[in-house]
Amino acid sequence: MSETGLVQREWHSAGGNGALLVVIDSGGPYWERSIVDETVLVALEHFGFPYRLLDLAKERPTPEGLNGCAGIVLAQNGLGERLSAAETGRIADAVRNGVGLVNFDYDLRLYSAPLLEMFGFEGINPHPYATNSVRVREGEHDITGMQAGGEFHAFDRMVTGIAVERWREDVTPLADGILGKDQLVYIRHLAPWSAFEPRNFPFLFAGRWGKGRAVQFTLNQRVWRNAFFGHARGMDDLFWRSILWAVRKPFVANLIPPFVTLSMDDCKGRHDFAYADIASAHGYRMMPSLMIREVPERLFPRVREGLKGGKIHYNAHALDYYTLLVYDFGKGECSAEDLKERFGFMDAWWKRVGAQPGTTLRLHWGEYGVKSLPLWKARGHRFLCPTLQMGLHKADMCMLDGFWPYNLQTCYYDYVPDDHDFFAFAAMSARHQEDFLTGCTAYLKESERNDVEKAARNAARCIQNGLRGGFYAEVVTHEQKFDALSPGEWDQILRRAGELTEGYEKIHASHDEIGAYLKGKDGVWIREVHAEGGQLRATLAGKTETGLRLSVFRDEGDAVRREYRAVEAFEGHAEIG
Repeated sequence: MSETGLVQREWHSAGGNGALLVVIDSGGPYWERSIVDETVLVALEHFGFPYRLLDLAKERPTPEGLNGCAGIVLAQNGLGERLSAAETGRIADAVRNGVGLVNFDYDLRLYSAPLLEMFGFEGINPHPYATNSVRVREGEHDITGMQAGGEFHAFDRMVTGIAVERWREDVTPLADGILGKDQLVYIRHLAPWSAFEPRNFPFLFAGRWGKGRAVQFTLNQRVWRNAFFGHARGMDDLFWRSILWAVRKPFVANLIPPFVTLSMDDCKGRHDFAYADIASAHGYRMMPSLMIREVPERLFPRVREGLKGGKIHYNAHALDYYTLLVYDFGKGECSAEDLKERFGFMDAWWKRVGAQPGTTLRLHWGEYGVKSLPLWKARGHRFLCPTLQMGLHKADMCMLDGFWPYNLQTCYYDYVPDDHDFFAFAAMSARHQEDFLTGCTAYLKESERNDVEKAARNAARCIQNGLRGGFYAEVVTHEQKFDALSPGEWDQILRRAGELTEGYEKIHASHDEIGAYLKGKDGVWIREVHAEGGQLRATLAGKTETGLRLSVFRDEGDAVRREYRAVEAFEGHAEIG
């Protein structure tokens, strides 16, 4: 009997001078320490950055500890008050010696001179301001290299920030918090004697200090909570690329490679699946998910050839729009008799096609029956993309309940709670907005015309959002759009989306490859890492049934270069050097 329930995760500590030293304070205010796990630590786990904790309530920073790491991460609001001037000076000395620093503690008012001198900060406003949107500045810097200059990000609710008026000339402000008129009214109510004016205030600074690099965020780390903005919504690259820019190199991470894939739902064979061949020509290893009762028999050879050729990964989506494979549409779990009949039809259908689908299921409508899991398992299926809340009517699903790592139903990879033999994954921008062609075609008069440029920009955003979050990227649409869209326009959209993301490293992969990789990555962590003379030695722990590609980062001028180190499948421990 497989295990059930949400998998309970553990934080993984790493030894060696190639790991991060993450400073927290369990003795600090409860509401500050309580958010560190969901804002900083879970992100470090997801990005696969090796780290260990230094809890100020239990130990104090020493020169040996500070210099014996790749980078220092100040991970909790209010640490400036808990660090003495001497300890802050030791941190500054470690950075001067080449250790990196990223400070997520926004409250510069509490820090003593050594940290402020690292950036040349002056004119720190005694009152916090509030903002619900930020703007990335124009200009080239590795930290903002995945963002478009002038790009905005809007939050769900306001967070506070600290305004700084002056900084050293060689320190670069990279993004601004916006204090608009609405926020000004709000902040004047909270701080009636403040003298803010509507304008943009820099909140992300990067600079050098001696041999080291340092990054300062002056926006409250609550911005990384789901209730405010959260992770996986297009701004995570500022988080992880700040760390990668700052740390001493070489630095190794168990980061997901930049996989990109494409899904087409509700497929019946419009244009004789020409869109699949076009996607393949653009490098995609796409998954058309089929309404198997609706696919003409004359197209069975196309399905068979795509599967056997390994480039097009056809999948059973449903029998038809209102007859799901695994759930009684809008009602509840299927009876045993219904499941037997539906799975029997599917088995016979694949036999007539003369090929078998892969191990990833992409099912229609999002109502999944728990009773179907043994039947899928018997047929060799192990991955779900996506999974929702199995056994529930769609109207009863709650968006507050999600999956690892960020408790989301948009970007995740996790074991299915009803049966741990299944692993689920997804990379979407927002639930109910998955289809990138929505509003871009004349289908259902969603647009007055087919807007190729708008569609391409939507597809590019799907790719950008997934890769910025350190996930894989998935472009999703539905075959119905091809009632209005021509194969030629589809080709133009994919070509233009490629142009819009040409600055991104992309590795095209199938859903089966991505699912297997994510499960393997999820079971492995870096236990110890040492860097000396440009060389790395690392010990991995855990289990993976598929080979992995560890990311090794090196400085290349002021930029950061990524290379890969192959790791074969293992259980227990593995060494790389």
